[in-house]
Amino acid sequence: MTQTRIPRLHLVYGIVLAVFTVIVGALFIAQAADIYFGGEGYSRELVIEHCSEIAVPFWLWVAAVAAGGILWLIFLPKKPKLKAHIEPRNTLSRLVGMAGTGESEIYLAAAAAVKKEKKVRAIVWIACLAVCLVCAGVAAAFLFNLPAYPDDPNEAILRLVRSALPCIAAAFLSLIGATVFDAVSAKRVLPQARILLREGGRIPPAEKQPSRFAAVLASPRTLLAVRLAVLIAAVLLIAFGIAGGGMNDVFLKAVNICTECIGLG
Repeated sequence: MTQTRIPRLHLVYGIVLAVFTVIVGALFIAQAADIYFGGEGYSRELVIEHCSEIAVPFWLWVAAVAAGGILWLIFLPKKPKLKAHIEPRNTLSRLVGMAGTGESEIYLAAAAAVKKEKKVRAIVWIACLAVCLVCAGVAAAFLFNLPAYPDDPNEAILRLVRSALPCIAAAFLSLIGATVFDAVSAKRVLPQARILLREGGRIPPAEKQPSRFAAVLASPRTLLAVRLAVLIAAVLLIAFGIAGGGMNDVFLKAVNICTECIGLG
């Protein structure tokens, strides 16, 4: 098989396996719902009985997964060349940071467009944060409303899932939407950032000056003072140990270990 057909084969297999996986998952969900709405509760025998009804598609799915592994080993896809991925927001920040100032109409219009788009992105992220906070508050209200929990543990868990899962899904979707909008917005305004760089010139990178505290720490005098302080502390501790009889105690312990434990002498 040629290298042009191998990717198509893997693509078709991936689509078929994905659809098959969704079908098997739907069958499991249907069996779980049948057990729940049947009103008989959950038991080992009941779960085995319902799972046996979908045993054939499940084992066919397992066989399809194994066949996919064999297919991958036999028809190895050609390794794609890695392409550099440029994140639009980082590129935008870098271009705006390098651009100088200008007074032309083109420069001012581009600067206004960049500023407006930055404000819109900030509003979107604030709205996303608000949605996440509201979802967290609603989920916490359901979670800590202990008197409302039913006595049946299974019913309590299902009620908690029904209450908290929509909040989690809403917060997750808002984060995804804000992230996608941020990337699209930054990519849309990249031409204006390039205009800023072209019309305003490029600012040379400034050399980073160390802080005063870092300069004091890196000074040779500071290093010499630390060494002298450590030396003086060591001499004082040794002197205190000798004066307190610590050297004699260590010597006796060493003698006992050599003569009693190890057996020397």
